[in-house]
Amino acid sequence: MMFTDIFPKVWIRRFLAAFMIASAPLGAMADANFAPDNRARIGRVDIAQMPNDTSFTPPLEIAEQINPDSAPEDVIASADTLGFAPVTKSVPQYSSKQGDIWFRFALTNSGADVRSAKLAMRFAYLERADLFEVRPDGQIRQSTAGSAIPVAGDAVAAAYPAFQIHVPPGESREYFGRIRSGTMLLLPIRVHSEANFTRQTTFETLVWSLITGAALAFAIYAASMSFTAANGAFRIYVCFAISAALYILFSSGLLTGLIGMHMNFNFTRIVFFAQAMVIAFGAMFIMAFLDMEKQAPRLFRVFYVIAMAGVLTGVGFLLPAQITKITFFIATGIGPLVAVAGLAIMASTGIAGARSVLIAWLPSLLATVWIYLRLFDLTPYLPINHFLLPLAFAFTLAYLSAVLGGKVRQTEFWANTDPMTGLGNRRLLDHLCDLESRQPGERYGAAVAIDLDKFKPVNDTFGHAAGDAMLVSVAEKLRTHFGGRGDIFRVGGDEFLVLGYHWQSRMDIISHANAFLQAMQAPLRHENAYLTVGASIGIAFYDHRSGFAGMLRQSDAELYRVKSSGSGGIRISDQRKHDRRSTEPVLFADNDQADEHIARMFGNARAR
Repeated sequence: MMFTDIFPKVWIRRFLAAFMIASAPLGAMADANFAPDNRARIGRVDIAQMPNDTSFTPPLEIAEQINPDSAPEDVIASADTLGFAPVTKSVPQYSSKQGDIWFRFALTNSGADVRSAKLAMRFAYLERADLFEVRPDGQIRQSTAGSAIPVAGDAVAAAYPAFQIHVPPGESREYFGRIRSGTMLLLPIRVHSEANFTRQTTFETLVWSLITGAALAFAIYAASMSFTAANGAFRIYVCFAISAALYILFSSGLLTGLIGMHMNFNFTRIVFFAQAMVIAFGAMFIMAFLDMEKQAPRLFRVFYVIAMAGVLTGVGFLLPAQITKITFFIATGIGPLVAVAGLAIMASTGIAGARSVLIAWLPSLLATVWIYLRLFDLTPYLPINHFLLPLAFAFTLAYLSAVLGGKVRQTEFWANTDPMTGLGNRRLLDHLCDLESRQPGERYGAAVAIDLDKFKPVNDTFGHAAGDAMLVSVAEKLRTHFGGRGDIFRVGGDEFLVLGYHWQSRMDIISHANAFLQAMQAPLRHENAYLTVGASIGIAFYDHRSGFAGMLRQSDAELYRVKSSGSGGIRISDQRKHDRRSTEPVLFADNDQADEHIARMFGNARAR
């Protein structure tokens, strides 16, 4: 391979050795080995000496390329002539292109009680695994498990093929296993004590449940975002998220163990279909999200090929085998490499969003490369390997969901915000009015309508830039006096509205309205000129008889009366005064005793 041409094998081995030492904590989920001394050919392991909470790999012998049409009885009877050879690796790996893979081992029980254990083949992609127990009288008991076959015999429902083993006291048992699958055959075969198997499966179920739950949560979040986003990329992302969640769910084997234990259905096809759809929808999402057809037309065509290869891989069982192999290699092999390279190019050229997508997709690429290097025995087998790609997809979903969620929130923010002042706009006000009409009096207890006086001469005399500066200054003064006390809106050119929170007292709202009015008298320096505008204010308070809409109308009415009477003041409407068919105009003096004047003026209102 080109990899070994660039780096000599000695350096590759040194690197892998260093990696295995560094990743030792990741392998902590593997059980401590119970290493029997009798490793001779078809050696018999005494499980009576097996501790209560441990597991071990039995001394296996494996034969390759056995004719699939051979009867199990014939294979077992002629085992010594079929080329069974001792396994030299802790986790053997084979190709399933030709024939069946068979293994055999033997157990003995020197104790006085029946010893039971679990034989587990911790690889969810095994479509069929048959275990044949050869008893002393020559009888053969067959058990079957796998992702494409119902459990039978002593097989137990699990995420991977697993079998119950019983060895009577003082007896020995010889076991033969036959494995069939359309994928690479990775055989981490372990014999577990009952306690160890329960602990291990519980831990793995917990990990897979967390990963699957996170993926499904992000898929649901993506779906919720698509309802409010008009961008078609969000809808493609929903399909990508659902495909990734399905891949994680089925590749774990959990769903197979739950609902497939009695179904004669090949769940591995769903795994490959979901993986292919992840690649297809992932490529299409990148194309749409980054607008590649305009931003990078050449790369757009490359990503289009990757997407189509993913689609063809998903329906590969309907296509000729040679075409399926080519599309699978493009979609899951070279495709991710090309996708990341293309994203790196786009990120380097400054295309918006390319860097975020690159960061999200990079872990999936690294996991894919790690797994493919395992095919060539260049990376070690670690228990964490089974979780690498699902974890990478979960990270991709989490990161992209955060990016898209931020984009949705930013879009929604600017849709509801006045771009000049940063205050809420008329659209946001209408939305809040709709909410208040459904839940009256829940949030707001006062409406403060504000209109600037003598603003048009500023625009006419000093230009629109001066007018814009004045509007920004007014917005800052509103934040200073009403920030934290209500929501502030710019509802027109020089019109503003403050919705005071219901927990603010009436005196507090009036006091801050007066303080804002006083602050408006300070001139604003713009370039070489000093600009001054005034303000007219109408205030109304919430009353259940008039409701929220009535409060808004009344504040506008009071503002109109102030403007009609000469501007530059505050007019307050209170339902308690309306009960007496009167409203009281209020002009506040420009002195430090303003709050005291307010208190004296309205001190008797509470009793009416």
